[in-house]
Amino acid sequence: MDLEQKKKAAYLRGIIVLVVLTILTGLEFWVASAWPVAIIALFVIAILKAAPILQYFMHMSSLWSEEEGH
Repeated sequence: MDLEQKKKAAYLRGIIVLVVLTILTGLEFWVASAWPVAIIALFVIAILKAAPILQYFMHMSSLWSEEEGH
């Protein structure tokens, strides 16, 4: 895969993460507005939002990879 394809793939991944986080934030707002006592649902949504943040922005999967040079 050349550099241009890697850039396009990274850009697409970023857009997908943005869309997923936007949808989950909207869902979180809706749940909080509709059911003020739905704390468990809000915690579940927060965990679902944390997963792509950890994966994409914090690169947590690279901690367990076999790459050298860290």
